[in-house]
Amino acid sequence: MAYEDTTVSVARSHEMIRTMVYKHRGSAIAFLSARPKEGFEATVRIGDRDYRVRIMATCKPQRNDAERDREERRVWRVLYWHLKAMFEAADSGVISLLDVILPFVVMPDDRTISEHLTPKLTNLQLMEKNEVIV
Repeated sequence: MAYEDTTVSVARSHEMIRTMVYKHRGSAIAFLSARPKEGFEATVRIGDRDYRVRIMATCKPQRNDAERDREERRVWRVLYWHLKAMFEAADSGVISLLDVILPFVVMPDDRTISEHLTPKLTNLQLMEKNEVIV
């Protein structure tokens, strides 16, 4: 599993994420923890428009505080490197920042685009399977 032995603290990962978001014209960052979920929200400027984005990850259940701390450090490193890869793709011109960040854009009902679409995609796949069977 990636980053399972990281010694980088959660606070350090937060700071690195904050720095990266601000470097890319972002603002208003907030770190979220609602076990088992960990993540952040930020305002990201793309072109002349601000987008509120939320990226969350799920920690695996742990038996004790030491394991939970280790898992949280791991998850925050994954979040950091995920965000870094997204910005690298956009900075290099391979994928537009809006295309990369679109699933994480928060809609007026406080759900991300991904949270809206995932159930619909699952239902669509089930419908397609039923059509093939029938």
